[in-house]
Amino acid sequence: MRGHACFCLGLLMLGLGACYSFKGISIDPETNAFRVEPVEDVFYKAPASYPVEFYESLVLKIRKDSRLVMNNSQPDIVFKCKVTQFEVASQAPRPDVSSAINRCTVIIQVEFQNNKDEKKNWKQDFSRYVDFDAAINFSTIQQQLTKEINDLLVEDIFNKAFTDW
Repeated sequence: MRGHACFCLGLLMLGLGACYSFKGISIDPETNAFRVEPVEDVFYKAPASYPVEFYESLVLKIRKDSRLVMNNSQPDIVFKCKVTQFEVASQAPRPDVSSAINRCTVIIQVEFQNNKDEKKNWKQDFSRYVDFDAAINFSTIQQQLTKEINDLLVEDIFNKAFTDW
């Protein structure tokens, strides 16, 4: 009986092996490598370090949560990202004061290129924001806020690319 159970389990695992799946993601077994191109800031409004921070966050997420390896010369998947908006704006005006709450908003345009299957290519804008007390100088919390926004954006992009949401 034990041998039969192992055989059935082996068949089940073989059947599931047709497509890589881990943590809800699904990656074709023929897809092995990715590249994230340097991130552009098309309006030059983001802090100078922001495109690099976003790039590093996206690369780390893909490396950590998938089996894909980074390969800049022959990638199966390419991410082309542009910062199309980076803005800090007032959200809750108060009488006699400019604002009670400010909002930092980032919009990233992503072009996903699948070199194995062109039908899976897409282009989409991803937007996230974080509100903060207007009494706080943005430059003192910029790094914390942009990391928080990056984490949200990277999760959204990863899910779109690898979970078909």
